[in-house]
Amino acid sequence: MYILLWISAGFFILSLLTCKNYTQNNRRAFLGAFVVFIYLVLSIFYIISDYFTGEGINDAVIFHLLYGLDGSGYGDYYMIITFGVVLFIASLIFSLGYYRLAKKAFGISGNKFKRIFSLIFLFSAFLLHPSVHFFGQTTLKIFGFEDALSREHHFLDYYQEPTLTPIHEEHPNLVYIFAESLEETYFDEKLFPSLMTKLRPIREQSTLFTEIKQAQGTSWTIAGMTSVLCGLPLVTPSTGKHSPQGNSMSKMSTFYSGAVCMSDMLHKEGYKMVYRSGSSLEFAGVDKLYRTHKFEDIKGINELKSRLKDKRYQTPWGLYDDTLFDLSMSDFLRLSKSKQKFALFISTMDTHHPHGHVSKGCKANRYKEGDNSMLNAVACADELIAHFIEQIQKSPYGNNTIIVVGSDHLAMHNMAIDDLMKGKRRNQFIVIDPRQSHGKKVEKVGTTLDIGATILPFLGYEADLGLGRNLLKEEPSLAEKFSNFDALLSAWSKEISHFWEFPKIEQDLVLDSAKKQLKIGSSFYKFPILLRLNETLEVNPFFEVKIKFFETTKLFGYLHDFSDDDPFVWVDECSRIGTLESMKNIPSKSSYCYAYGTLGGEISTGILSSSKSLSLDTLNELVSLPFDTEEAKRRRENLSKLHK
Repeated sequence: MYILLWISAGFFILSLLTCKNYTQNNRRAFLGAFVVFIYLVLSIFYIISDYFTGEGINDAVIFHLLYGLDGSGYGDYYMIITFGVVLFIASLIFSLGYYRLAKKAFGISGNKFKRIFSLIFLFSAFLLHPSVHFFGQTTLKIFGFEDALSREHHFLDYYQEPTLTPIHEEHPNLVYIFAESLEETYFDEKLFPSLMTKLRPIREQSTLFTEIKQAQGTSWTIAGMTSVLCGLPLVTPSTGKHSPQGNSMSKMSTFYSGAVCMSDMLHKEGYKMVYRSGSSLEFAGVDKLYRTHKFEDIKGINELKSRLKDKRYQTPWGLYDDTLFDLSMSDFLRLSKSKQKFALFISTMDTHHPHGHVSKGCKANRYKEGDNSMLNAVACADELIAHFIEQIQKSPYGNNTIIVVGSDHLAMHNMAIDDLMKGKRRNQFIVIDPRQSHGKKVEKVGTTLDIGATILPFLGYEADLGLGRNLLKEEPSLAEKFSNFDALLSAWSKEISHFWEFPKIEQDLVLDSAKKQLKIGSSFYKFPILLRLNETLEVNPFFEVKIKFFETTKLFGYLHDFSDDDPFVWVDECSRIGTLESMKNIPSKSSYCYAYGTLGGEISTGILSSSKSLSLDTLNELVSLPFDTEEAKRRRENLSKLHK
């Protein structure tokens, strides 16, 4: 895609060179400067996104923009953040310079054909820009241009309702290691000779899957975890008239609550579900994923700090992997002694892009000359994971434990990416079964969506799990069956987004002023919030979008675009709510008020000085009230004033 970016940049430069002396008034000068600024910002956004993903702008970028970046290791990215800020300021200065030069050209006539060529060059620059490509494809998806593919292959024809059937009486414990970005390609001896020396003999005695591709919606950590647990790719809530488009999902209290996942079924079978991570649980909604899907014991860096001997021994992301494995081994022994079945999931961090981190236990070991910190971290991960596996196997409980090692996703842009790109990129997936007398290599094509359905038989269960298929059976995986599997997943994104399962109001709506949250059934949503209701009181929540310190979308902007008869409930700063109806004695800006009604009908407002309940009868009346288009127009005008 960088080729497209360079070609686009070439057209953009030609446009600037040929547009000279054609700006005839101040408005055109400003418009030209604005277009220049937008182009430069799109380019910066693409370059920075590519630094993180190695694929430019993709679903991972959009997910984290919507969900937020709390808990991420900013210390690893200070250089690219500084670089981005400098480029942004430079773009602003360049655009202002363009504006000043354009103003000086007022009144100077130019060749009409050059003006036409300038516009053609500018149009071509935007048309070929990879950022515009991505957002254009997203727009086509939103407006249903992939419907033909989804109609030909309907989602429900391939989605298998999750079920679990015991196939024998033996149900061992499970230890699953999500090895951060530790893909199968690192085992390629031609590319990385003698890099993975400790895990290799373990793999040879295990069931090894060598063709685990990366599917759409599984290419970042939380997405990879979701695909393994639920047999589903991760998509953001669908957009459209009755959807929470552009919202900050970090304010949602559940994660894929409509999906039944492997952990839900194992919990029902009596397994205790446990999760350990070296990073913050808040990052990307990891805590909500695991809590929603029946994990009872969930701990990350903040919860494990009290057990650390040296609290200063941390990476920008959290715990080093040697610390994490030491703590996890203690947990494994404790859980094993309890005699209750359990599944322990562990998420490592040392091999996180871009540089990796080397635990102190491995510092004496370097890969080759030791000049590539990422490969040093990979070599260390090989040693630490192998040692952890051997500890389990040598323990009194090793014979009753299935161990799985799998990369959460393929490596993103890191210090080894040039060599990785020379290989056949595949995810790592090995199953270590103490009952297995010899190794087995499985070359069947699959994705991380298939992992859950494949490992459950090792635990004594036959399982159906969403879009996943058991790779040990003759039935083809969907990735094997469809050459256009990614396109198919993209076409199914609307159906898959329904697993976010926005709730239906079936009891009184509670606005809790003390906790600053709205309660719908068992789900909680933080203030400020805007709810759009349909005729059966199904809810679409809207939140303010925040990208770290910047707020990009206010709720009144969403409300402005509601239909005249769309029922809503809105909780926000009183100064904003007051634009809908005249409110007296509005308190300070930090206080919250509420409003409910329709833009074209009656609206009730109030100050949340204490908790407020909206009865089910009141809300049912709300969805059936008549509306007045002129009144809706007046209120939209008032909402528009808030933008100024």
